[in-house]
Amino acid sequence: MFLTWAEFDEAPEALQEGVRHITEEVVPAIKGAEGLIAGYWAVDRENGKRMGVLIWKDADAPGAVMPGVSAKIKAQREAAGRGTQPGPDRTGRYEVVAKV
Repeated sequence: MFLTWAEFDEAPEALQEGVRHITEEVVPAIKGAEGLIAGYWAVDRENGKRMGVLIWKDADAPGAVMPGVSAKIKAQREAAGRGTQPGPDRTGRYEVVAKV
């Protein structure tokens, strides 16, 4: 298993839009994706941060899935008249070595 993570630093006014983006665009676009075991998104409202963690069956799954997910999100945003959502400030990938 592998996990990927993305972290966002945002101004307070952008934070709520980021949360809306996750719940209304990202989650529906990625739900049921091949190779995705779980996804978690969290927000630190006091410090203006968001984080997403996705757990994958193998290292190849994100590369196979994410282009299609991104295309779905882009089409939905364009249809709603929204601009491009800013990308993450930091990202990473880790191999999972233990689980409880």
